[in-house]
Amino acid sequence: MSEMSNLPDEDQISRALDRAGVRYVQQLNPELPRQLSQWLNLLLAAPRNLTAVRDPAEAIERHVVEPLLGRHRLIAADLPVPYGPLIDIGSGNGAPGLPIALCEPERAATMLDSRRGSTDFLRFVVEQIGADWISIHHERAESAGRGALRDRFALALSRAAAPPNRAIELAIPLLQAGGLAVLWTGTMDAHALAGLDRAAGVLGAAVTPLDGARDIQVLTKTEATASSYPRPWNQIRRRPLSEIDQ
Repeated sequence: MSEMSNLPDEDQISRALDRAGVRYVQQLNPELPRQLSQWLNLLLAAPRNLTAVRDPAEAIERHVVEPLLGRHRLIAADLPVPYGPLIDIGSGNGAPGLPIALCEPERAATMLDSRRGSTDFLRFVVEQIGADWISIHHERAESAGRGALRDRFALALSRAAAPPNRAIELAIPLLQAGGLAVLWTGTMDAHALAGLDRAAGVLGAAVTPLDGARDIQVLTKTEATASSYPRPWNQIRRRPLSEIDQ
């Protein structure tokens, strides 16, 4: 019982958003603190394969604050974020896509994951919190990028689906022309950034600098992606496009 009493509530969520300077997102969706609190409570009670984070305060920081700060940085940089549906690739437990999607109830969103346990969990969460603009799609990302989800999205997110030099090939084919891919990459050195830029060019996209930040990379789709991409996962894994011309 004492462990349950420490689970995140709406006030804790609101205070964390306030400390991070993003409390304004509650104006976009007044139900946001309740929905985020319900999601985190369900997540912290779920099996550990959905999250290794068990401390409630750390869960708020990692799963809520970090994604919403990433969203804030896109807006603050005045990037032309297109209007249209959002997809979170390899959504897993829901972060970063779920908190970002909850900020914009008017933007349709898809949580994509190949693991049945993740999609079952996310489907239950969406039903429980009442977020009917968010759909759950169970499929491998490289298969989705060659099928009905290709060219459909204005915004594609990826934090843990794959390393950035591989995640880019999963993300770009899903985007409409002019769409943005946002990859939580961690710090990348100049060599890795150059490789990402090469891969973007092959896929019909361009790296779009985000205030010099190296932990989040933004790419803009500038033209149609060749029909040969995305390749099967074994090929993406063995030889990412960042290694071309090497």
